[in-house]
Amino acid sequence: MASAHFGTGDKSRWGYLGSRKAVYDEWKSGKSLNKLAKLFKVTQGEIKELILEYQLYLKALSLTWTSAEKAALLKPGLAFNPPVRFLQTSGHKDKVGISYDTANLKIIFAKGADKKLKHLVKKLVISPVKGMGATATYAAVFADYNDTSTSGGSSKAASASGSSASKSSSSSTSSTASSKGATNSTKPGTLFGYTAALNNGLVKQLMKEANDIRCNKFPAAATFLLRNIVEAILKHIIEDQKANKLGSKLDLEACLNLCASNAINLPSADKKVLSEFKKDHLSFLNLGAHGNLIPNETRVLQARDTIDQFVKKYA
Repeated sequence: MASAHFGTGDKSRWGYLGSRKAVYDEWKSGKSLNKLAKLFKVTQGEIKELILEYQLYLKALSLTWTSAEKAALLKPGLAFNPPVRFLQTSGHKDKVGISYDTANLKIIFAKGADKKLKHLVKKLVISPVKGMGATATYAAVFADYNDTSTSGGSSKAASASGSSASKSSSSSTSSTASSKGATNSTKPGTLFGYTAALNNGLVKQLMKEANDIRCNKFPAAATFLLRNIVEAILKHIIEDQKANKLGSKLDLEACLNLCASNAINLPSADKKVLSEFKKDHLSFLNLGAHGNLIPNETRVLQARDTIDQFVKKYA
C-alpha cells in the first residue's frame, strides 16, 4: 500500500503508518471506499479500519506534547500499532472512552478520553515501558493514570477506577468473538496473558506456559516459546483444512508460506499479519531458537505484538 502511494523506495521507510496514510490521503482526496478497495486490493471493511487507525494517530498528534515527544510522534517509521491493538481488546475502547463510527468514518471521544489517549500513547509509544505492549491489560497501563479533571482530582479516584477495570477485565474479554481466551494475567512482560480455547493439547500447554513466562526475565525461553506457539497454531489450521496434501514436514517458515497461499482459507487481514510477521520476525525467531544470537527482550515483545491478535483469535 505504501509503495502504491509513496513509490517503491519509500515503502520500508514509512512502515506501519505508511499504508494507513496512503489510504487516508486517497480517501480525503475524494475516492470512494469501493475504488480504494480495488486500488489497494483489500476489502472495504479493511479500508475503513485503515482510515480509522490513521485518524487515531492524527488525534494523538493533535494533543499537547513537549517538542521531544512531538518529534517522536512525527518520525516516519513510528510503530503506532501498540495503542491500536490495545484498543482492539474487548472493553478497552469503552474504558478509554473511544468509539468508532464505521458508517461515517469518525472516531467519537467521550469526555476525558483525549487525556486517556495521551496517557496510552505515551506509555506504549513515546516512552514505552519494558514488557508492556499491545497485550497489556487496562489496569496495568492505567495503574498510574491520574485524571486531575475529575471531581477532586485525587489519585485515589484514579486508583479505584483502575481497580474496577481490573475486576471487570476477565468478563469483558470473554464476551468478544475474536478473543477465545480470557485475559488472566496482569504481570508486565508476560508473553501472552490469556488461555487457549482451541481443542489442541499442544497449543493449550504452550499457552499455559506463555501465561507464566516473563520476557524480561527469560527472553531466550520466551523467544523459543513464541516460535513454537505460532508454528503449532498454523499447523493446526493447516491440518484442519487438510492443506498439506503431500504430507510434507513443515517448519515455521513453511507453515507461514502455506497459510499465506490460496491453499488456506483465511481472511486477507490475517494473511497480511502473517506476511508482516514473516518479513520482520521470522529470522529473529529462528536465530534465537537455535542459539545464534543474544536473547533480546525488546525484540521478542515486538514479534509478540505483531502476531498477538492472530494468536488471540485462533488459539
